[in-house]
Amino acid sequence: MNNYLLKNARLYRNHCFEETDILVENGYIQKIQKDLESSYPHIELHGMLVSHNFIDIHTHLREPGYEYKETIATGSRAALYGGYGTIVAMANTNPCMDNQDTIEDFQKRVEKDGYVNIYTYSAITKDLKGQSLVDMENLIQNDIVLGFSDDGKGVQSQQIMDSAMKLAKQIDSIIVAHCEDESELHGGCIHDGRYAKEHHLVGINSASEYKQVARDLDIVRKYHNRYHVCHISTQETIQLLKEAQKENLCVSGEVAPHHLILTEDNIKDCHPHYKMNPPLRSKEDHQALIQGLNEHIVTVIATDHAPHSKEEKAKPIQQAPFGIIGIQYAFPLLYTYLVKAQLVSLETILDALTIGPAQVLNLDASIEEGNIANLCIFDLDNQFEINEDINRSKSINTPFLGVKCYGKIKANILNGQYIEMEE
Repeated sequence: MNNYLLKNARLYRNHCFEETDILVENGYIQKIQKDLESSYPHIELHGMLVSHNFIDIHTHLREPGYEYKETIATGSRAALYGGYGTIVAMANTNPCMDNQDTIEDFQKRVEKDGYVNIYTYSAITKDLKGQSLVDMENLIQNDIVLGFSDDGKGVQSQQIMDSAMKLAKQIDSIIVAHCEDESELHGGCIHDGRYAKEHHLVGINSASEYKQVARDLDIVRKYHNRYHVCHISTQETIQLLKEAQKENLCVSGEVAPHHLILTEDNIKDCHPHYKMNPPLRSKEDHQALIQGLNEHIVTVIATDHAPHSKEEKAKPIQQAPFGIIGIQYAFPLLYTYLVKAQLVSLETILDALTIGPAQVLNLDASIEEGNIANLCIFDLDNQFEINEDINRSKSINTPFLGVKCYGKIKANILNGQYIEMEE
């Protein structure tokens, strides 16, 4: 359905809310004003939240190569049910997204199976090995490629990262950095804090993240290129980003919902569903992330949706893979744990799910008359439980199973099409 009238919406746009109607004709927003009438079907919202649908710039779709964890179809359907209209897939597939043939094949798969708008990053280095750069200048010519990331591994060589940033500046593209100094790793599985010590587990220290952020920012100061820090988890990284932004460097950062909601103190029974990279850190780090979001040092919330099979996540925490799913329930969890707890405003959350990621990757998240309709609708008063029955991902590796949260999705409007979410 692409002709309809949304009645009594609580629309969020231009950093504020307005009570209004929205008329959509042939998929395009014709009018935004109160008391509209039309012969098209009326959809009564009774004050439900309407926002631009969300943009996730950090999603693992696993295809090609790891379809037993997730596929383009299942991952993008979970995104659709999460209120997302655009996602960006990471390059750590098999084969790796580091060459023209693989990227063209991915684009064909997306056109066939994608439920939302899907882009990808090219890898920074061939096969994510950190030894030689991909053909950045040619790969960025693909419309589906929005930048470069070796996510899953940090680029260990300063020389290689220097060359990558220099090239990124020349082609006006962006380096999206997984910052992890492997010299600081010792086979850890959770944060090097209280819980690790109490349970005799090898910890992952904060320096493994912030040391590489500091190195990269020094390179940015040299080339003044676009640079984005993935899944920030430490207070030191927030401070480094804050200082770089004061210098008017073109740098940005993202934080994942799980890092905004949980700390090491939430880990239960050494369960591998609490194992992610970077790990859940201390209360002090958690507070710094929320402060960074509130002060707009961090302008992006990205899910780092990382599906794994039940068999993989059934292993002991030391052996299980890093990562949790998150794209279907990101907004309800953020609304329940941050907005309703009065830790972060709803406006800040919505900006970090729409405008923030759009600005980082030069996308459009505006809602104006004449635009094609890309909207999501949530009932903020509707409480529901996260469980396997409503899960659209192929995987179920999340610590939030059984959690009750507010903010159930009613519909996702994708490229003008009104899609009501099934129960």
